Amino acid sequence: MSLANISDYTDWNESETAYADAYDETLSAPIQTFLICLYTITAIVSLCGNVTAIWVLLVGKRSSRELRIFLINLSMSDITMALFSIPFTYTDFMLNRWIFPPLFCPFVQFMQLCSVFVSVYTLTVIGIDR
Repeated sequence: MSLANISDYTDWNESETAYADAYDETLSAPIQTFLICLYTITAIVSLCGNVTAIWVLLVGKRSSRELRIFLINLSMSDITMALFSIPFTYTDFMLNRWIFPPLFCPFVQFMQLCSVFVSVYTLTVIGIDR
């Protein structure tokens, strides 16, 4: 091993250590625990609430058929948001880096944008229909 290789390794190792130390000091353990609990509860409530809404809209017959279809579409969009935005956003926030496979990043971003567009356009169509 030459001296140049050792020097390169030392510089890389020091920069990695400094990089890791900078992110270790972002949030204290109690704040991290609180945020993990908060995001987990938010995701669970979102999933349960939207699945319940879909079930009620499919079983119930009190509203018009078109409105039920729009509301089911809106709930599906919210479920997509809960599945693809909440877990990945707080993981990225807590660790300050993407820990998932690199090819998964564009897919998650696409699903997040798609669910936002579906929500906005569904609400627009409901407003126009009313």
